[in-house]
Amino acid sequence: MRLVKLYANRETFNTVHFNETGLTLIIGAKTNQGSTYNGVGKSLIVELLHFCLGSKKNSEFEKKIPQWEFSLDFKIDGKTHVVSRNTSSQGVVHLDHKEIKLAELNDWFESRLFSIPSNISGLTYRSLLPKFLRRGLKQYVDPRDTGDFSEYEMLVRNAFLLGIDVELISKKMVVRSEITRLKQLRQNFKEDSLLKEFYSGGRDSDILLSHLDQQIQGLNKKRDDFVVAENFYDLQKNADALAVSIEQDKNLIFLWRSAVENISESMVEQPHISLDRVNALYGELLENFKSFALKRLDEVTDFHKRMLENRIARLSSEKLRLIDKISQAEIELRKKQKDLDDALRTLSQSQALDQYTVLVGEISDLMAQAQKVRDYKAIDIKYSNQAADLDGVLSEEVKKTNNYLEETKEYRERNFSVFKSFVSDFYPNSPAGITFHNNEGNNQKRFDFDVKVENDSSDGINEVRIFCYDLTLLALRKNHKVDFIFHDGRLFANMDVRQRAQVFTLADRVVGNLGAQYIATLNPDFISGMSDEFTSDEYQRLIVDNTVLELRDDSPSGKLLGIQVDMHYESK
Repeated sequence: MRLVKLYANRETFNTVHFNETGLTLIIGAKTNQGSTYNGVGKSLIVELLHFCLGSKKNSEFEKKIPQWEFSLDFKIDGKTHVVSRNTSSQGVVHLDHKEIKLAELNDWFESRLFSIPSNISGLTYRSLLPKFLRRGLKQYVDPRDTGDFSEYEMLVRNAFLLGIDVELISKKMVVRSEITRLKQLRQNFKEDSLLKEFYSGGRDSDILLSHLDQQIQGLNKKRDDFVVAENFYDLQKNADALAVSIEQDKNLIFLWRSAVENISESMVEQPHISLDRVNALYGELLENFKSFALKRLDEVTDFHKRMLENRIARLSSEKLRLIDKISQAEIELRKKQKDLDDALRTLSQSQALDQYTVLVGEISDLMAQAQKVRDYKAIDIKYSNQAADLDGVLSEEVKKTNNYLEETKEYRERNFSVFKSFVSDFYPNSPAGITFHNNEGNNQKRFDFDVKVENDSSDGINEVRIFCYDLTLLALRKNHKVDFIFHDGRLFANMDVRQRAQVFTLADRVVGNLGAQYIATLNPDFISGMSDEFTSDEYQRLIVDNTVLELRDDSPSGKLLGIQVDMHYESK
């Protein structure tokens, strides 16, 4: 894939034409003294290229430049295509004048530009493109990092473009992820309230399970013997009423029996006084009364006798009446007692439906607790077995990786020597290289991967490292058909004049041999001193002839969009 032209549906836009092969330079000129080179649109070109090549929605574009449509002409396998995308409808694009969804565009590019194996996570067209088209300041810090979210992603993407076996990388990540998943599953079980109590108490799962099963067995027997009385509470209410009535009857009978006993005692104690005793008591008194005012003593005695006989008759009658009532009450009491006994017998043999429901619920709760313990035991055993199996897999993968590194040593050295040769153009006496070492740690990294240039922290050495690494990925052409590199001007900020001159000399030679493109945005002061590093013909051929666009800050028309607009468009 090579870039041909970037343009827009606005006449003010300064179209960018990319040279077919070789260098393409875009200069951001400064005319206002004291101002910087920022704001003319050099870095915006990178963002617009990503925009046309399927990046996520850019809200700044939608807000600040609505209804702008940007188009990119490009070539794949010698055939020219065009892709267009509007800032106000970013979810759809036009590929070769046919409307498709953004996801379809990315699938289209992925199938044509990268030979991505199936079932390898982290490898997509959009994640690999920044290796050739870095965007934002953060992607100019480490040659290995182009917005990767994890060490695995960084490793697998670089390894893929360096021709390293990504199956080994993916396998360790998958196995370690599965081990982590099993640990999390086990931890989730431990967080259960029942199991948390089990762990905190240091209890044995087998003992706990046996205890629960014993409780369940006992309650199941109780449930099987359970007789449900639908009118249980009516029976209970009637029994309570009978018990109260019986108690009242017993109290009444007791009172009646006491009355009978009192009557019997009264009938036995007869107050009989003899005539002689009467004379002794009343004789002296009779002498003091006249005879016509007093009755004769025998008449008084006779009267007293008749009164006693009447009292005995009355008490006897009352006693007989009470005895009869007691007899009737005892008959009724025995009947009530029998009814109460029957009711209590029924109640003792049956219970209420809601009590049965409570019993069933209790059994269910205990069974759930027991099942949790069984599940934990099963998970624990499963985890133990799988962990042992996975540990074995990891051990085998370590061996496979060691064998792979040994078997591919010459292949890697041959490929990575490209990077060394590029670095030697800048630092002939500095060791440099790309390294892959087997990582046997408990992590998802299959390799310890590094891109090194050993030097005494010279200015610009990190930028040289990035440049040489990116150029290596382009030159190796492993698993991709991208035939360009685009570097933003920030790459050259810390380089000295000699390093910059060497960048363009080396880039011109490499992409010339490859039939590829090296595209860069520059500030004028980045190239002003390079004329002393070239002959006049070299400077003309490399710099002047390859400058396709010069952006200026003297007026809005001199900027990329041709208008004055303030946007914060770079991805963070």
